[in-house]
Amino acid sequence: MFNETAFEIGKDIDSDGVPGITANDCAVGLPFACLFRNRFDQLKKSYAIYSDVKYELSDAVTMRGGLRYTHDTGVQSGFRSDALGVDDSLIVNLIPLSSLRYSQDNLSGKIGFDYKLADGNLLYASVSRGYRAPSFNAQAFFDPSELSIAKPEQVTSYEVGAKTQFADRKITLNVAGFYYDYRNQQFINVDPTSAAQTLLNIPKSRIYGGEAELTIRASDRLTIHSGMGVLATKIQRGSVSGVNVAGNRLSNAPTFTFNATVDLTVFDGDMGKLSLHPDIAYQSSQFFEVLNVPRLRQSSYALVGGHIDWESADGRFNASIWGKNLTDKFYFTSRVDLLAGFGFDYNHIGNPRMYGVTVGAKF
Repeated sequence: MFNETAFEIGKDIDSDGVPGITANDCAVGLPFACLFRNRFDQLKKSYAIYSDVKYELSDAVTMRGGLRYTHDTGVQSGFRSDALGVDDSLIVNLIPLSSLRYSQDNLSGKIGFDYKLADGNLLYASVSRGYRAPSFNAQAFFDPSELSIAKPEQVTSYEVGAKTQFADRKITLNVAGFYYDYRNQQFINVDPTSAAQTLLNIPKSRIYGGEAELTIRASDRLTIHSGMGVLATKIQRGSVSGVNVAGNRLSNAPTFTFNATVDLTVFDGDMGKLSLHPDIAYQSSQFFEVLNVPRLRQSSYALVGGHIDWESADGRFNASIWGKNLTDKFYFTSRVDLLAGFGFDYNHIGNPRMYGVTVGAKF
């Protein structure tokens, strides 16, 4: 696989004081007024042998298990990164031609038990070990030190749960609790002084929490779907950019999430079918990086949306009026600390209020 990625930092900045933006502005103001481009070839191969076993210990208890052996290899060759002027002329070679490779073997497995109750509901428990192969850093742009291979990631998962139905199957409730024990969790770190992006491993971290899904079929015309999740994350051992991050929260891990959708059929007859589908999604505060910089913390927010659908009686024609983020909530989907070196934070902003109409026909 061949890959080429380019991004710019302030290509409209006049760095040399001479009127007009030229390639010299990159040479003088680097990294401002520059286009950065890296390119490389990458070949990954994965071979695996696995087995699954399902054995009924009794009418009520079933054992599930499996083993998987994996052999992974990877080669990243011809890696090069350059800083370019506005006319794509070469200003400086930042990372000369380089190559990396890895070879990794792994044995992982799972064992679990299902217990079927007399009323048909199900209880289950399992222990499993997951594996993620070593990874190359495709985000190296500024310095040869960014070229690295992350160690293989491993997680041991403990999970218990229940899948249930009540009230003549009008109510479905699924719940689960879990504990994830991570070793060498992979992540990208961005140095706030140089913007160097390094692929690193957190030696030890853990996640535990629970989730629930509830569906209520109140009638033929009304169904309510909802979901909830609680999460607690903690880095137990690790350092980033010379800072001990033990005790910090993992990135992109809100403590609480909730979502709900209502499906309501207003009428269904000769004039077609009209239905309403309001929805809401909420999440508590989170960090986007493991240093847990307070100013980069995203506070809790909720997004409200929905759609109104119409379908003709013969099913040939349909129309929908839809809206997303109807309260026009301003929020971030990622934030990167570049304040120390560049004087600003790099942010990705969530979509603003959007609405529209969709029509369709079947032929």
